Amino acid sequence: MKYKRTVSFLLILMLVLSLFSCSEGQDVGSKPVTTSAKEETTVEEKTDTVTEPAVTEPPVTVLPENGSTVSLLNGQMTEWLKNYKKGKLDKICDYTEKCEPVPVLFEWGGDADYTHLLLSVNADMSDAAVYLCSGDSVQIEDLLPGTEYFWQTVCTKDGKNDRSVIRSFKTLAAPRTVYIPGVSNVRDLGGKITKDGKRIKFGMVYRGADFAHLTEEGRKKAVDVLGIKTELDLRNKVANGRSPLGENIRYFSVTAPYYGNVTEESYKNALAEELRVFADPDNYPVYFHCSLGRDRTGTLAFFLLSLLGADETDILEDYEISFFSDMGGYVDTTAPSFMVSQLESLRKIVSKNKAKLYENTRAFLLEYGLTDEELDAIRTNLLEDVK
Repeated sequence: MKYKRTVSFLLILMLVLSLFSCSEGQDVGSKPVTTSAKEETTVEEKTDTVTEPAVTEPPVTVLPENGSTVSLLNGQMTEWLKNYKKGKLDKICDYTEKCEPVPVLFEWGGDADYTHLLLSVNADMSDAAVYLCSGDSVQIEDLLPGTEYFWQTVCTKDGKNDRSVIRSFKTLAAPRTVYIPGVSNVRDLGGKITKDGKRIKFGMVYRGADFAHLTEEGRKKAVDVLGIKTELDLRNKVANGRSPLGENIRYFSVTAPYYGNVTEESYKNALAEELRVFADPDNYPVYFHCSLGRDRTGTLAFFLLSLLGADETDILEDYEISFFSDMGGYVDTTAPSFMVSQLESLRKIVSKNKAKLYENTRAFLLEYGLTDEELDAIRTNLLEDVK
């Protein structure tokens, strides 16, 4: 009896070992693996987790777009310059102020406590201007046309800083209009490339209408931001006159010629007198004006730009921008095409031979009493190499 029990025990043991051995050697690649219902659910959940796309935040609009070109002028002026034709403003001009510059809008999104915007003309962000912003956007004025800018944000949240990548944009190469509160028809003569490959410096010479409606904000903008040191008033010569910009501003006044009357004897000394202001480096930056900022101002701008070697189209464009302005608020509805013909008549007076315009202008001014040294000083003060 004891023997039979032992045999039975041994047979059962052998059967168990045989089953165990078969399980260990099973090929999962050729036979399906069975699982419980719970195990099947678990495997399915894991598969869903792996294949489901990652959730991302919607893209944030960043302006200006990286690598874009931005115009600092309104749409109408931008389109006019794009398709410029001399003296074709009669149907566009409505004698309202439209030449004020358009600020550049920067947007970067996010919910930072505050942000510092860094703006530089250098790709390594050296010498960057810094703007403290309380939101996620800011508008910046007084940028230079025809310039590549680089910008970056440093956003601060809960005491931690997040620095963005460096982005860039270019401003459209165009005349630089300027905003001075209470003053119309203002622009910077700088930025134009001359016949000899030089560039007229920005921020040195401004032209515009008079200061009859200048506000305190406008005075601060002219003096503290633009740095104007000299006012040249072309309306009438005034003894011991003073500038409304302040007692520290140099003031010169001249009864200035305009267009064809520049050949009259009474105006010859006046033309030389007004141009001599630009020969003194201590006078810069200079603001010159008449009443509208168009005729006497346009005549002086013609001589300055011609002497410096500006392209004739650039000279005409600079002149015609006045017709996008209310020109000091004075009532003058003369057709732009007629006024452009007046400037053209001045060019013909100066161009006595087939030489280049800047050569004829120099010869003309020498006849009017200016010296080579004075003319060279003007060019030295206002021209720079293109980087």
